[in-house]
Amino acid sequence: MRELFSLDGKLYKYCTFLGDMLILTLLWTVCSIPIITLGASTTAMYYVLTRLLSGREGYISKDFFKSFKQNFLQATFLTILILGAAWLIYFNIANLQTGSALLGVQFVLCYELIIVIIYIFPVLSRFEMKSFQLIWTCIFMANRHLLTTITCFLLFVAFIGLCMYQPFLIVIAAGFYGWLTSLMFMKLFRKYLPKMDTSLEYTNAELGEMEEAGITETEEPKEE
Repeated sequence: MRELFSLDGKLYKYCTFLGDMLILTLLWTVCSIPIITLGASTTAMYYVLTRLLSGREGYISKDFFKSFKQNFLQATFLTILILGAAWLIYFNIANLQTGSALLGVQFVLCYELIIVIIYIFPVLSRFEMKSFQLIWTCIFMANRHLLTTITCFLLFVAFIGLCMYQPFLIVIAAGFYGWLTSLMFMKLFRKYLPKMDTSLEYTNAELGEMEEAGITETEEPKEE
């Protein structure tokens, strides 16, 4: 019983984890209210979660706002771009006649937009790329790792359904969804950067491969 309530006990760790999810969801919700800042807050959330999963010590709010500030301009630009693309696709689908060949094209574009939305902010939270290169990288990753993509999408739909059925779950939904998907994203990211979040240095050959792929880990530049 004493071990259960100790600082190393499961109950303490569970309560700490639940508290972190509550704080993180609150920060994400408040910072997403203007809508166009949704991308910056989502990027910040994934930055915090992937650090936690890597065993990096830190403070939830401090790490969140550090990432929010550093990625604000690019994430906001991408959010506006995504919203514009979503509106355009919706407009085209609503106005094209049934049976039109262009209607199929719009559904393909809709699919690609959805998978970009799933990947773009987690990838932005840990890698430094130009915006359009980031979009193409996300399209490549999402189509290459379809199991991860489908799982993330189904989790998103499931969390939306749960929140509609039990609205009180909204207070932790974003944090838990981010945590579950971060487990998959970190596994995926390490396929491209095996030494992510380690103290090991990359060889010149590995650095060359990363440069050719246009991938730059942002962990070190984000450290103070």
